[in-house]
Amino acid sequence: MRLLNLSLILVLICGLAKAQDAKLMDPSGSTAPTGAIGTASMPELTPIQKMKGMIKTEVNKAIDGKPYPSVQEWRPLTKKEKFHVFLHSTYSPWTFANAAIDVTADRARGVKLDPGYETGWRGLGQRYGVELATSETDVFFERFLFPSLLKQDPRYFRNPDLPLFHRVLYSMSRVFFTRSDNGGETINGSRILGSAASRAIADVYVPGAEQGIRPIASCVTFTMARDAGMNLLHEFWPDLRHKFLHR
Repeated sequence: MRLLNLSLILVLICGLAKAQDAKLMDPSGSTAPTGAIGTASMPELTPIQKMKGMIKTEVNKAIDGKPYPSVQEWRPLTKKEKFHVFLHSTYSPWTFANAAIDVTADRARGVKLDPGYETGWRGLGQRYGVELATSETDVFFERFLFPSLLKQDPRYFRNPDLPLFHRVLYSMSRVFFTRSDNGGETINGSRILGSAASRAIADVYVPGAEQGIRPIASCVTFTMARDAGMNLLHEFWPDLRHKFLHR
């Protein structure tokens, strides 16, 4: 349970750091007064309520909004902007979904759990906490640290102008290729190295984790396949939403 608590605290801290950047502004652009005479003071939200609100907002954006920009909108990011991409990803519903996918995949593959895990729902929660902590580590390495060091763009860009088959190939290939900060195509070292580094660190604290190059390579391969599938969803979800949800 300590790992589950640690992962939730990590998500909470990163989310609150992002939330502090948002100021309450009135229509004239000035900071809205709080507790002023004649103005009813709003009840202060708890950190958990703030986090729930941000996650709910992100889920609604994923369903109703435009989740990823198109290639025509590309421009290079500064290191500060890459850090904000990382912060945004810490409470993105896709990060939580990736952790759930990893837990499900482990069960489907018959991965034996360490005896230190409890059984039943508590054990499942512990395993999810471990995978969520690993997903958050992935986000840090893949969305900020390595993109900053390698001068690469950590974002996914849709390409709706391509024919259907080419769009499928394009979206899946983005796990191997990305844009460099100068605008050219390059090997997506940020994603590959980030996933490997995250798994190597997880080997230190995950109970019963198999250590060595082979399990790291296996994990990176699975992560790349999972992310290729997520890219397909990012690429075609706006089209599916419009067709079936009429939004």
